[in-house]
Parts: sequence; structure tokens; C-alpha cells
Amino acid sequence: MLEMKNISKSWKGNGEVLKDVSLSIQKGHSLGLVGPSGCGKSTLARILLCLEQADSGEIHYEGCKLNSGNKRQMKQYRRKVQYISQHPESFFDPNWKLGKSIREASFIHGLNTPELNEKIGSLLLGVHLNESVLERYPYQVSGGEIQRAALCRALLLEPEVLVLDEATSMLDISVQAQILNILKEIQKVRSLSFLFISHDAEVVTWFSKEILELKEGMLRKI
Repeated sequence: MLEMKNISKSWKGNGEVLKDVSLSIQKGHSLGLVGPSGCGKSTLARILLCLEQADSGEIHYEGCKLNSGNKRQMKQYRRKVQYISQHPESFFDPNWKLGKSIREASFIHGLNTPELNEKIGSLLLGVHLNESVLERYPYQVSGGEIQRAALCRALLLEPEVLVLDEATSMLDISVQAQILNILKEIQKVRSLSFLFISHDAEVVTWFSKEILELKEGMLRKI
């Protein structure tokens, strides 16, 4: 479904971060990625999301090679492959209420239908949030609430893949468990695919059956 093929990336002064890396994420499956801080996990995620360019290699989605020059293809890809990070507050304008920021994604992708508010309400229910959160500003909600709002914003675009980059690492244990269980529920209902990235091997093992380790720029199955 989604593949990285022979991806390499170097940073000036830091040598090669990724060395001929390949991985495949299948529909409805969760692929775990572990490794210590600074090993290149986030760089790999950003390349997969086409937010950074690799020095070499290819990304294929649904059997087609991505072409960064094809704007229509890239817009569709960025809708179908969504990103959840450890800093969900960065997804929201601090001067906007959360409801406006959540709706913004649908406007960008031309999904502003008459049923939009009903759809948002259903998504909020699915991530265990009350609709009153739409009238709050980012600084008025907890870390767990804003992460669930970010998840709602991503799901509004009906993605097929979620890239979760340390998505629960900044949360306390009880909230982390709640978010992880919500993600499991969503995956079951929507047949979503996940790339679950974390330095916490125990959490990744619980969440994903297939796990890769990134070490010294190379991947190995564990």
C-alpha cells in the first residue's frame, strides 16, 4: 500500500542519517518503528510525508511512484497520509478556536459539505471529546484533549494511513493508555494503516505486531 524504497539521507556535518532504507505499510496493519532519540526516526517520517526530500530512493503509494512535481497527486497523497506528532499544539493556530482549526483542513481539501458539522460531532464522539471543545483555544485544553483534537482534524480528511511520531510520549501514563486504546478502536472501525514511531519499545510492542528498529541509519526487523 505505502512503500519506501532504498531511501538515503545525509545531513551536513552529521553524515548519513538513513542508509538505503526500505519499508512497507500494508492496509489495516500497524508497523512499529523503534530506535533511540536522534537515530533518524522523525527524519524518516518527514520523508515519508514528503515534508523533506531524500537524497535517493522512491516512495510508492497504491502502486504508483510519487512525483513531487505533480501537485494534484501530492495534494491527494497529503490528504490520505496524515501526521500526528508529539507536539499537537503545533497543528493549531493559537489565535483560533479549535473548531476553526479543525474545519480548516476540510476547506483546504474541498470537503466543506453541509454535513461537515455532523461529521465533526461524530469524530469528536469517537475520540471521547465533548463538542464544547470546539469553542476553546489551544491553551484552554489539556495535552490529552489537544492530541485527540489533532486526531479528529486528521480523521476529518478520511485518511488511509496515520503516521504517529511519538504521539503519546508527552502524555502521562493514564492519558497515554486512553489515546492508544482510541487509536486501536479507530483502526478496527476504519481499517486504517499506522506507522507507529516511538523510542518506547514496550508501547510499540503492545501496539504493533510487526516492528522495525532504526539503528545507525539502517533498519532491521525485531
